[in-house]
Amino acid sequence: IAQAFAEAAAEAGATVLWGRCYEGEWTRPFAPFAEAIEEYGRITDSFALREDLGPGAGSIARLAPELHEHLSAIPEPVPLQADEERFRLLDEVTQLLIAASTRAPLVLVLDDLHWADKSTIEMLRQVARSASRHRILLVGTYRDVELDRQHPLADALGSLRRETRFERLLLKGLEATEVSQLMASIGEHDVPQELVTAIIEETAGNPFFVREVLLHLVEEGGVLTDDGRWRGDLAISSIGIPEGVRQAIGSRLTRLSEDTNSFLTAASAFNGAFRFEVAASVARLDEMPALDAVDEALDAQIVRPGSDPDTYDFSHALIRHTLYTELSPSRQVRLHRQIAEVMEATFADGAFDRAAELAYQYHRSAALPGAERGVPYAVQAADTAEGAYAHDDVATFLRMALELLPVDDAQRSQLLGRLGLALAWSLDGEAALKTLNEAADAIAASKGDAAAADYLVPAARTMYNASFVKGAWDLAAKALEFLGERRDASWASMQALNLLRDEAEDTDNPGIPLDSPERQDLIRVIKSLPSDERPVGLAGLDYFRSRAEILADSADNATLMTYYAGEYRRGLVLWQREADRHERQGQIADALSDWAQIARCHNALGDLTAADAAINRAATFASRLPPGASPQALQMFSARLDLQSTLAPESTEFLAVTTPLLKEPAAEHAWAAAVIRAIAALAHARQGDQEDAIRWLTTVIPSIERAPGWGASYILLPCLGAATLWTLKRDDHASVIERNLRDKVIEPDFRFPMQDGRLAMAQLCAVQGRFDEAADWFRQARTVLDEQQAQPLRAITDFNEAEMWLRRAGESDMAQAKPLLEAALEQFRALGMTGWVKLAERAAERSDA
Repeated sequence: IAQAFAEAAAEAGATVLWGRCYEGEWTRPFAPFAEAIEEYGRITDSFALREDLGPGAGSIARLAPELHEHLSAIPEPVPLQADEERFRLLDEVTQLLIAASTRAPLVLVLDDLHWADKSTIEMLRQVARSASRHRILLVGTYRDVELDRQHPLADALGSLRRETRFERLLLKGLEATEVSQLMASIGEHDVPQELVTAIIEETAGNPFFVREVLLHLVEEGGVLTDDGRWRGDLAISSIGIPEGVRQAIGSRLTRLSEDTNSFLTAASAFNGAFRFEVAASVARLDEMPALDAVDEALDAQIVRPGSDPDTYDFSHALIRHTLYTELSPSRQVRLHRQIAEVMEATFADGAFDRAAELAYQYHRSAALPGAERGVPYAVQAADTAEGAYAHDDVATFLRMALELLPVDDAQRSQLLGRLGLALAWSLDGEAALKTLNEAADAIAASKGDAAAADYLVPAARTMYNASFVKGAWDLAAKALEFLGERRDASWASMQALNLLRDEAEDTDNPGIPLDSPERQDLIRVIKSLPSDERPVGLAGLDYFRSRAEILADSADNATLMTYYAGEYRRGLVLWQREADRHERQGQIADALSDWAQIARCHNALGDLTAADAAINRAATFASRLPPGASPQALQMFSARLDLQSTLAPESTEFLAVTTPLLKEPAAEHAWAAAVIRAIAALAHARQGDQEDAIRWLTTVIPSIERAPGWGASYILLPCLGAATLWTLKRDDHASVIERNLRDKVIEPDFRFPMQDGRLAMAQLCAVQGRFDEAADWFRQARTVLDEQQAQPLRAITDFNEAEMWLRRAGESDMAQAKPLLEAALEQFRALGMTGWVKLAERAAERSDA
């Protein structure tokens, strides 16, 4: 059916690409996509092919090496972190198919998906999410009886329904009339109904089974007349319809010559396509008898030509299984070893080009002496899979290598180490942690503690970057034991992870990195390191006394310039530079994060249109990532919340984001818990829920008291706390918040998008009735915000001061409020801050009343 559809689509002008999945563990990474891409390379002129591949040519050529035959000088891709390389490949294959679809509608047929591995299904999901927005139709075929709940396709079918549009066509067995029509097409005569009924009873209408039974009957003879018609005098009891399709297949094979059966038996030990010369040699057939055997098997429709010259494949896996299971286990093992040895002799220096198949054959004959000869092939197959970013396949072949390796072999610790990392990147966290620990112990035993530490440090970071945070904590603790008295970059990286764990597991921790003696020791070591050796990407690693220090020492650090120095225009330049670099290198998740930061800078400066455009740009990158694949996606949500607070401060979206995080807090996110609670407090206050607002604010007070001002996002805590009290018109905890705000934010002059310490101080003074002091802080806030060109917060400052005078409601207060209110309203309207316009208009109505 898929073949007929593909032919019809091609006749209608579509580009049709076809890729198959193959049974077994040795198939090439992303096999059906690789086949389809190589087919596209064969049918597309080189100029169009290079244009469609774009910057992804290097990565895609690793997946589909045949592209090198059509294009010269394909550059190697820029090396990235393993997960980034995988995301890049998934995205670049998708972009290639999208580009191809702009030339003609594209039909991509993926056959036999019941044999697809996890990597192939991941790419299927990635392409499917984009297909509906372009002229791309994916057609996948699979046998549902081959799927269990653990199969990656079973999970994908449920996920795809949420991610895109697709239609599932369930093919049932042929009805009696359809079987009758099929049989009538073979013999031009009405078919006895008894025969049709008997065949359906044995085959349940399965088209392949019907075909095999019919071929068996025709080959047996006696059911067709000399002129090819069904005999009208058939006696069903005398025909000998086989009991089940295996008997039908077995009967058909029995009628083939001895040479053909020998050839097919040799071929049955391949898990997919097989080479003519290898099968012939294993079957001990000279060339002419072997060619005759192939011809006979083709005529009997037992095999079909493969995609490459001199390769063949069984027309159905059940035929191969029937032949293979007729062999005893002892013969099966020896057949696999014979194939391995013949392949080595046949391909000689080119044997490593077929490393995956050789690894499989040696692995299936591991019970025989000499199985360790398969180790180099398994390692080479793992290397090839790693080059194609297929981490599941890397793990599969490394496991093969370890099972083939003698127990005391010196390579064991190295291969264990690689296996652990591959398992981490294939997102099998539990197995990765077990293997990484085992590898570290083996390395320590064979090479010493220093070597074990050098292995565990990147392993722990790998687990952390693969989002297995708790596993990373375990490995960091073990690495610190091996590191001993060392105080270098490795120790700093592991100690940073260890401190995050200690604080997450400390029930008294307030939900933010603390200025503990241990952290001070860590910071001292970090500051003693060359700048290019300092660990990055972990909360609580930055330390600086003031904004002035940042401006002097870190003017090119986009994070510090944006979130501590408040230099939003400088931040825009730096983030744009990062976005350009990450886009060039295909680092999709990082580009997403960069554009989210760009949005926050635009929002802080008052260019809300540019902020919205940057968020949409980030969203395009988010749509190109696997669901839940990237913690950077949280940056996009933060940017959206920033913009929402500028447009509609009373939105319920803030509660929608914080509520699930507060209900089920994850230990690995404990370092950000205080900020989440502070956001929730203000969100409840803006909804008029005083009780919950004060409840959450109270939980933030220990964080405000105990954390340092340079802590991750610390400035949000007192500023959001002040905004909560301002909104509620209450002074709970005001003195505590004020003291910490003065010492930790205002004194060092730290600044943050859409927050300002002076504005927060004005709000606190106002709710405590110190109005003149508040007015002075409002004035100072205006000065700083004008300097920053932070227009939205500048307008809010005018509005807040107007509100303060309106709340006091003296005669002179109204006079002071009116010009501020008018100025705020004018700014809100000019900037498009629609939610704030409504608030200001309501305040103006109260002042007029």
